[in-house]
Amino acid sequence: MTKTRNDICGYPVIIQKYKPYNNGTSNQKWNCVDDSKSFVAFHSTALDKEITAANYAGICTSSVIKEENVDQPGYYYLAPTGKKKTMLCLACGRSMRAEKGLQQLLPGLPFLCASGSKTQKQFSRGPFKVISVAGADLSSYEAEKTLNYYEERLLSLRRKTCTQVVPHSGTAATHQKAVKIIAYKNGGGYRNGKLIVAGTFPTLLTECTKQLGLTRAASKVYTKDGTTILSLCDLVLWALEESFIQRDTEKHKKEAVPVPTKETTIKSMKENQRMKVKTKLVPKSVTSDTLDGIDKSLLALVLRNPIAIWVSCGEPFLSPKALQKAEKVEKQNWFKKDKILADLDTMKHKMRLLKGRRVAACQPAAMVPNKNPMQPVVVEGGWTEQTQEEIKLMELIRHTEAHLSAVQVPQAKTNSPVETTRIALGQSSLYQQPNAKRVWIYLNGGRPDDGTYAWGKTISELLSDCSSRLKMVRPATRLYTPDGEPIHSWDDIERDMVICVSTGHGFITQKELKQLMEVRANYARIRRQQGPDATNITVSQPHKLQLPERRLSSSTCKPKAVIERPII
Repeated sequence: MTKTRNDICGYPVIIQKYKPYNNGTSNQKWNCVDDSKSFVAFHSTALDKEITAANYAGICTSSVIKEENVDQPGYYYLAPTGKKKTMLCLACGRSMRAEKGLQQLLPGLPFLCASGSKTQKQFSRGPFKVISVAGADLSSYEAEKTLNYYEERLLSLRRKTCTQVVPHSGTAATHQKAVKIIAYKNGGGYRNGKLIVAGTFPTLLTECTKQLGLTRAASKVYTKDGTTILSLCDLVLWALEESFIQRDTEKHKKEAVPVPTKETTIKSMKENQRMKVKTKLVPKSVTSDTLDGIDKSLLALVLRNPIAIWVSCGEPFLSPKALQKAEKVEKQNWFKKDKILADLDTMKHKMRLLKGRRVAACQPAAMVPNKNPMQPVVVEGGWTEQTQEEIKLMELIRHTEAHLSAVQVPQAKTNSPVETTRIALGQSSLYQQPNAKRVWIYLNGGRPDDGTYAWGKTISELLSDCSSRLKMVRPATRLYTPDGEPIHSWDDIERDMVICVSTGHGFITQKELKQLMEVRANYARIRRQQGPDATNITVSQPHKLQLPERRLSSSTCKPKAVIERPII
């Protein structure tokens, strides 16, 4: 829009899809002034403007309008019976979209949001967390009074939490002695603890938020056994009980005979000891606000060492023992994986040595006659056929690789011990990233049984992993299915799929590769036995076919087009 009066810049105009509602669309309504040749924005009724402002602020429209059906945008969902229809405004629908299958309302249907109705108490708060929609009047005449009321209420609650209650007696109130605390992040175990000295509980929460670098304000404090702490007096009492319980357990261990007991018996003994210590230690005069009834020398002895706490922003407690156990299991899995990889490299090195000795020997194959008319001669043995030792070693390598893949799957799912504990507690993240796909790969022209496993999240990452795992001389560039169809998209690859890997050549089967190797071997054998001129065969086109002076058998002599060109 153009500038008006002394404005430095103009006003932006946003193009939106037209909404055919009577209320809640005042930002799309304009008035054209012919005299001044200008447009006036928000040219609508006061009710339309209030509903539009409530929708953009995320406030339920029932707090603006009271007991009046209005044509406005919103959502609805059907009851389990399929007959009753519950209608919600835009703000309430957005806050409950994840819980119920909502559908958008068509224009021309006036309604009042279910959050403002007195009959349906399940929607009493709407998009608010604490305030009730029916108790918050945010109309143009009552909004200021409502805001002042809740500001005064919030201020009174802050005063109650931050100040101590002074008793109505002649003596002055006794202040809580400062306590040394070592604070850890909830879910971080015993790592990166911060030493904090605090005299009040709000001060403790503020210092924990600052020194631990929490993203939100600290709101919950736990001890190592999961006890929730609400004040510094509760923390001191817990430390006294814990110290006495520890002394009693050490005393019982020295006196008692070691007898195997179950976990339930140990827990019950600890609970009984805690109750006995609490009755002996805490007299009736001790409350949650003062520690006057406890011996000062005993209190100083316990508080000379800092008390360990775990600070949370509202999340449930994550036990440090469970985290240590998860880290220990993960460390054992890594050691197991390293041992398997070392054994696998040793076996593959032995396989390369056996293959090298077999190829270097160059033992010729034996031609065995066969009664089959389709294949009268069968080639057996020779330097191209694997020995029994190689076959057994290959089966052992395949079994070891399968065992390695089974060890790597839990490590890929478990990124950290914190995530393991969260899953055990029943928590799950809102969005889950896709994991890498595992496939079975083998070389182009080889057997699928001679392959190995490979992982990747994209085709380029999978090709790189194939080059390293198959020990290829040149990097892999093409992927094929076992039927010879090329793979171009990542969506065509499925988990545990068998894939043929090539360095750039076309797809070739093991039988075709073996035929090509026999042709090359025959070509080299003829040149070695009968001289280099034996393969120089020329083809002429006379009327009568003339045989050359030196005649070779059909099994050793090949035409020039078949022998020379593929080899060269």
